[in-house]
Amino acid sequence: MTENDCADEVLMRRFQETLDEASFRLLASRHYDAAVRIAQRRLGNHHNAQDAVQDALIRVVRHRRRYHSSRPFAPWFHTILRNVCTDILRQEARRTKALANLPEATPSLPMAAPLKERVVELLGGLPADGAQLLQWRFVCGMSLDELAVQCQSSQEAIKKRIQRLIHRLRG
Repeated sequence: MTENDCADEVLMRRFQETLDEASFRLLASRHYDAAVRIAQRRLGNHHNAQDAVQDALIRVVRHRRRYHSSRPFAPWFHTILRNVCTDILRQEARRTKALANLPEATPSLPMAAPLKERVVELLGGLPADGAQLLQWRFVCGMSLDELAVQCQSSQEAIKKRIQRLIHRLRG
């Protein structure tokens, strides 16, 4: 019997006991695509879904001792994934609430009408809180630290969110 033929529970038990990287990789690859689809349905965003699955896999590693091999692996993993998605949705709700409490963006520099129209058009393709975040960062000149405090998030999370929004605009 090859490793590919092993049940998930056997692979997880092997990973628990010996931290066998190959077993974990196989286990993760078996569940990754389905987990991304589930997370995407829950979160509504492919990038957030990928992050959620990665976080869930990290939690599997961290909490591997809590798994009981007498029980099926998939429901245990999907419970972890559901909890990660719930955490992400809560963070988004807090962030949206915090962004709503920030002052309206007021440009400090006058902008030519065609350029202003193009900026408004581009920002219109983003979620409202994302557009507002970019306006505060680049139009109002708020620092990452100021945004992190206002959004009740870390500077790194704000930076990553801004990077994703910019990548989305470039697409």
